[in-house]
Amino acid sequence: MMIHNSTILQNALIAALARLYNAEVQVSGLQQLAGGASKEIWRLDVLIESGPQAGEHPLVLLRQLGGKIKSDALDLPEEYATLTEAYAAGVPTPRPFLFLPDLLGKPAVLVERLDGESIGRRVVREPALAAARERLPGELGIALAAIHRIDIDATGLRAALPGPAHGLTPIQTALAQIEADLDQIGEAHPAIEICLRWLHHNEPSPPSRLALVHGDFRIGNMMVTQGGLTGILDWEFAHIGDPNEDLMWPLIRDWRFGNDHLHFGGIAGHEPFFQAYANAGGTTPDPQTMRFWEILCNIRWATGCLNQADRHLSGREPNLEFASLGRRAAEMELEAIRLIRTSK
Repeated sequence: MMIHNSTILQNALIAALARLYNAEVQVSGLQQLAGGASKEIWRLDVLIESGPQAGEHPLVLLRQLGGKIKSDALDLPEEYATLTEAYAAGVPTPRPFLFLPDLLGKPAVLVERLDGESIGRRVVREPALAAARERLPGELGIALAAIHRIDIDATGLRAALPGPAHGLTPIQTALAQIEADLDQIGEAHPAIEICLRWLHHNEPSPPSRLALVHGDFRIGNMMVTQGGLTGILDWEFAHIGDPNEDLMWPLIRDWRFGNDHLHFGGIAGHEPFFQAYANAGGTTPDPQTMRFWEILCNIRWATGCLNQADRHLSGREPNLEFASLGRRAAEMELEAIRLIRTSK
């Protein structure tokens, strides 16, 4: 159940924090922010009067709801654990503050509140962020290389996170998940089926190694100030897979926010991003592998949009935002077909 009464939530937080820290606690400035499909998000300030955590803490509260965009999306405990490992590895991301297993009946986490803008359309268009847009491809390439360097065995992430099914490559696992999600919708989408057939017949070689994949690495999931990147957000789709997925995900059409001539997130060509990634220790794919993953990513998001719309149309979770996403699937279908037609 989503909490709309801030007083109820404030009192629950004060009680939980006072009990955990054995100290007087004040919670102020509680304000609900635009949330995602699976979490409600609140801005707040916490003052802890004494003890090791004494002081003022500008925070964000994320509280888990019921729905998921993808069936393999992480629940909040796993997402928080992944964020914790990423932060410890030096990835620019909000500092984890506290995991609460039960806050008014749902798990919740508190993380550092970062300054900046995260709404993709504003990042792409706001004049005040022009200098940041010049810096972002390089900063994001470096940050992505840091994510992919995390030791998935030493951290336990290989065992904790979803990964390729036994005997399958990351691509085969991704295609099976897309097909399962499409079957759940229960309606015909011939363009997606055509693309899936092409993908099955043109799979490139498996990656030389598996890595931690953020899973939604794009403009719109980054906090940006005039000075550039301050943090990478939204780790709910993290998994073990092919690093090429993270490289190509920010290039799909929907994340350009209308600036279709700028391949990388509507702010630049993809070359500075790829070059910064390579300079920071990552490897960039060959053109054929790039094209394959760009087609796959467009089809994956097209199916994700349809799944969101189905949550509304089926009556499971009536929500106009979910309904509006369904129409965007056609944009990715068209882009994937165009990429197939122009592929060598």
